[in-house]
Amino acid sequence: MSKGRVEAFSDGVIAIIITIIVLLFDVPDGNDFAALMNMMPLVLMYLVSFILIGTHWVNHHHLFQVTVKVNGRIIWANLLYLFTLSLMPVATGWVGVSRFAQFPTTVYAIVSMAASLSYILLQKLIVSSHDCVRLKEVIDNSKKELVTVILHTLALICSFITPIRFLTYIFLVAMSLLWVIPDIRMSKVYDESNR
Repeated sequence: MSKGRVEAFSDGVIAIIITIIVLLFDVPDGNDFAALMNMMPLVLMYLVSFILIGTHWVNHHHLFQVTVKVNGRIIWANLLYLFTLSLMPVATGWVGVSRFAQFPTTVYAIVSMAASLSYILLQKLIVSSHDCVRLKEVIDNSKKELVTVILHTLALICSFITPIRFLTYIFLVAMSLLWVIPDIRMSKVYDESNR
């Protein structure tokens, strides 16, 4: 299978995931500002999820720009990654409807962590299956993955502590901001290989 097919399939799945999240919204129940404000927890969760999923998509795109070929392990790792991302709409809706209750918040943090860990696995498999010394060097010297795991762990811990539960979302958005700028490491390797 070509890497283009894997990338196109992934793009389609991620687009559907974002579409499903926006479909969680109902028309406001009323025609005043209070009716709109009643939807704010779900709107905030949509924003957080859109940022997280959008960041995943951008970095997935950059990762596949430097991918020369795919094998069965990469395809299955990519499917695992897409599976974990596909759980985001349910987690998003549950947190929004429950108005940031403890258990839905914990589930959301776990789903987000699973998506990030599966992306890191996919990245490692791609790096290990290529003969590109520069790509291996760039990934091995990175601290982004470690910081990602630390921020997810802090988010998960905060989800259990009622007075600071809001920090769960701050840590998740901070983790996402770490990856918002497309992975410059991948861009550099891609540019070097195309010279």
